[in-house]
Amino acid sequence: MEINHRIQDKFLADKYSLWIEFPDGSKRETDYNEVELVLKDIRFIRHELANYSYLYASQLSFGGHLNRNYWEFLKLKGEIGQHDRDELEEGVLLVIYLLYAEIFEAEGWCYLYRNKLFDTVNSFLDSYAPDNDKKKELKDCIQFSRDNHENEKIGDQGPVDLEPENKRLRDQRTENDKWVHKTFVEDYFVDIANSFEPLRQKTKNFFDSIMKKGKK
Repeated sequence: MEINHRIQDKFLADKYSLWIEFPDGSKRETDYNEVELVLKDIRFIRHELANYSYLYASQLSFGGHLNRNYWEFLKLKGEIGQHDRDELEEGVLLVIYLLYAEIFEAEGWCYLYRNKLFDTVNSFLDSYAPDNDKKKELKDCIQFSRDNHENEKIGDQGPVDLEPENKRLRDQRTENDKWVHKTFVEDYFVDIANSFEPLRQKTKNFFDSIMKKGKK
């Protein structure tokens, strides 16, 4: 159920309680200010990914200005509306997918290797239970990357002759990339664009109802 609150009230720590539950059972408190910073990064990432018609992870500066422990927010608990939760969890899963995609692109010393984060990230992912089919499918795509990230053959995009099994795996990775880009980049912006007119009509109806009440 969506929380019924004024937009700014959610930033008041004495009104809304949020915390992250770690896979080992420990907890840390957080708040909407931190959530909004994570969402801000996720929106930036989507915007940058929209610069290409395909998924390109290595353009992103993970460990630079994109330096938060995004995976922790898969285990966010407390009072948060479903819309915010969906955007947050889908965005975090997208980030994790990109961290593995960076390995296949092999354009340098990748973030997961550089910071020895495999166990940490995967522990949050393993303890996360998706609540809709889209999140579940994205988690499955990440699992495919986890299972195959050490296979250098399937990262090759040129005209390389591959054994049938490696070709199948490379084709699957390519299809995963296409689906992720279409679903979490292209469709994301299409949905935003399509929301303007309904919101405009909703606002008009709201003010019309106020005017009618004022005339009574």
